[in-house]
Amino acid sequence: MMKRFYFLSLVISLVVLITGCENNNNANRDNTNTQSNDQNTQTKISKKTKKNNDTIDLKRRTGIPFQISQATQDTVPLLGIMSNLEKNLAVVQAGIWRGDYQIISEAANAIVNHGYIPNREIQKIKTILGKEGLKNFVAADKNLHNKAKELTQAADDKKMDQIVNRTTELIQRCSSCHVKYRVPLRDNPKWLEP
Repeated sequence: MMKRFYFLSLVISLVVLITGCENNNNANRDNTNTQSNDQNTQTKISKKTKKNNDTIDLKRRTGIPFQISQATQDTVPLLGIMSNLEKNLAVVQAGIWRGDYQIISEAANAIVNHGYIPNREIQKIKTILGKEGLKNFVAADKNLHNKAKELTQAADDKKMDQIVNRTTELIQRCSSCHVKYRVPLRDNPKWLEP
C-alpha cells in the first residue's frame, strides 16, 4: 500500500510538474508575443515622433542648441561671426554623432556663407596685425571657406569618413587661427576702440 502511495504521489508530482512547465511555456510565449507587439507599436510611434523630438532631445542631452546660425550677406562684428561659426561647427559635430547628413550639409554651408567683417574692424585688424598679418588672416578665412565647401560636398555625398576628416581639418584650422590672431587682436587696446 505504501509503495502504491509513493508511486501515485510521484506520478501526480510529475504530471503537475509537466503541466506546470507547459503552462509556463505558453505563458512565456504569450508574454513574448505581447512584448514583441508592444515593441513594434512603440517603434512605429517612436519613428513618427522621433523626427519632431530630435532637436529638443539633443539640446536636453547635450546643452548644445541644435540650431544652425543662418548665413547672412550682412556685415557682422567679428565676435558675432566667430560665435556663429562655433555654433555651426557644434551642429556639424552633433550631426556626425547622429548620422544626419542633411543637418551637416546645412551647417557646413552656413559656415561657408558667414557674414562679412565690417570695414572698421578690417582696418583694426590691419592696424594691429600689419598689412602682411591681414593678408594671412584673409587667407586663413578663404581656407576655412574651402574646407567648409568640401565638408558640404562630403555631406551631400553621404561620405562619413570624409565628413569626419574635413571636420577635423576645420577644427585644426580654427584652433591654429585662434592661436595666431585671437590673442593679439583681443589683447590690443586698439581693438576696443570705437
